[in-house]
Amino acid sequence: MKEILLVYGHALSRHMVSDLIQAERAMCLADEAASVHEAITKSRQRKFDMVVLDISGPEKNGLEIFCDFKQASPGMPVLVINGSDQIARIVHFIRLGCDGYLPYTATSKQVILAIRALASGQHYGMLNMGDIAEKSSRMPHECLSMRELQILLKLIKGQPVNAVAEELSIAPSSVSVFRSKILKKMRVSNNAALIHYALDHYLTPYRQH
Repeated sequence: MKEILLVYGHALSRHMVSDLIQAERAMCLADEAASVHEAITKSRQRKFDMVVLDISGPEKNGLEIFCDFKQASPGMPVLVINGSDQIARIVHFIRLGCDGYLPYTATSKQVILAIRALASGQHYGMLNMGDIAEKSSRMPHECLSMRELQILLKLIKGQPVNAVAEELSIAPSSVSVFRSKILKKMRVSNNAALIHYALDHYLTPYRQH
């Protein structure tokens, strides 16, 4: 039986996905988490077969949530649900190793089909988007490591170095070193330029028009 960890963004999503999983004989809703940090803690305490990651919560950029989890559990299959339907946003998740992706417009049937696919070791909803990702031009932020991208997504929210260090349980000096590497790799000189880049390239859901 496949054991699933559900990380939910809103209570309504939690109940819907929970009911879908519990109706499947070959699957078990082994645990739930209300935040990515709680999910990381639980995934370190026991083994799960996959994670359903609802990124509809208002407290974080969905891409940041995904990076936080993948940095902590790189080998865990992850199904992202309730994401944006913008192709530019979806491509970011694919290139970062997302195993399945469903926008907020997905039906209950699509959700359970995606869960079944990942539980059997397959990807879901990724083929067409994967083709687009392969054909689209590479972007400067894609030269960053997962840790560097994780820190970038926190810096563009305006988090100071000390706050980022505390959240990631690393030294402030390490965050500063990573920030210097990020600026160099992306060929910009300050955080304001990083924010402008993030808005232009859909690294944040709040894009300027």
